[in-house]
Amino acid sequence: MLLQIIFAVFSAALLSVLAVYLILSEKLGTRHKRIRARLDALANETHPEEEILYPILRDDKLSEIPTIDRILSKFRFSQNLQKLIDQAGLPMKAGALILGMLSLGGLMFLLSSSFLHNILLALAAAFIGGILPYLYVLRRRRKRKEDFDSLLPEAIELITNALKSGFSLESALRMAAKEIPDPVGIELAVAFEEQNLGISLIEALSNLGKRVQSEDLNLFITTLLIHKKTGGNLAEVLDKIGNTIRERFRLEKEIRIFSAQGRFSGIVLVLLPVIVTIIIWVINPSYVKVLIEEKAGKYLLGTAVIMQVFGIWVISRIVKIRV
Repeated sequence: MLLQIIFAVFSAALLSVLAVYLILSEKLGTRHKRIRARLDALANETHPEEEILYPILRDDKLSEIPTIDRILSKFRFSQNLQKLIDQAGLPMKAGALILGMLSLGGLMFLLSSSFLHNILLALAAAFIGGILPYLYVLRRRRKRKEDFDSLLPEAIELITNALKSGFSLESALRMAAKEIPDPVGIELAVAFEEQNLGISLIEALSNLGKRVQSEDLNLFITTLLIHKKTGGNLAEVLDKIGNTIRERFRLEKEIRIFSAQGRFSGIVLVLLPVIVTIIIWVINPSYVKVLIEEKAGKYLLGTAVIMQVFGIWVISRIVKIRV
C-alpha cells in the first residue's frame, strides 16, 4: 500500500510538473515575443503604443511537443478543446490541458484505490479529479464572455459616435479596438488587422463571431453585414442596438439577483448529502461501509448519485432564465 501511494504521488507530481512547464513555457514564449517586438520598435524609433500590435497569425499546434501534437491532431475532440481554450483566453495548448487532466485524474485514482480498495469509487474519484481542469476552462470562458458582453455596449457607443463624427467604419473599429479594454479591444483589433491585411470586412467580422460566440455580438455583426449590402444610417441603427444590448444586460443582472435564492437552495441540496455522509463517516464509519461493501449498498449508492445528478440538472434548468 505504501509503495502504491509513493508511486501515485511521484507519477502525479511528474505529470503535473510537465504540464506546468508546458503552460509556463507558452506564457513566457508569448511574453518574450512581445518584449522583442517592443525593443525592435524602440530601436527603430517608432511608437508601438500608437499601433495595434496584436498577433493574428494562426497557430494550429495542439501541443509544443511535436509527437503529442501529431497524435492529438488526429482527433476531433482535441481541436474542439483548443477552440474552447482560445475562447477562454488562456495561453495554453490542448496538450497541456489534457496532460493536466490525466495527471490529476491518475492521482485521484491511485490514492482512492489505495485507501478505499474499491475500483468503482476510484474511477469516480478519477473522473471528478480529471474533469476539474476542464470545468476551470469552462468557467474562464463564461467569465470572459460576461466581460465581453458587459463592454460591448460601450464599444458600440464609441463606434456610433465615431461614425457620427465622419469616420469610416474601419476607422471606427480601429478606434474602439484601441480605447475599449480587453477582451473586446483585442478581438476588435484582430478583426481590424485581418481586414487590413487583405481579408474582407465581412469575413473578418464573421471570424470575430466564431471566436467569441456571443448573441449580442452576433446582433452587432449582423447589423454591419446588412448595412454593407443595403446601406442606410448605420449610426442610428447601432445606437438603437447598443441601447437594446445594454437593457438586455441589465435585465439579465436583475434576473440573476431574483434567482439567487434558488441557486443557493440548489447548492445546499447538492452539498447536504455529501456533508452528511462525511460526518457519519467520521462518527461511525460502519454505517457508510455498508454502502461500499454490500452489493445492495452499491446499488443504492449508484442510484443516489444518478438522482443527485438529475436533481442538479433540473435545478439548473429552473434557475436559468434566458432573456
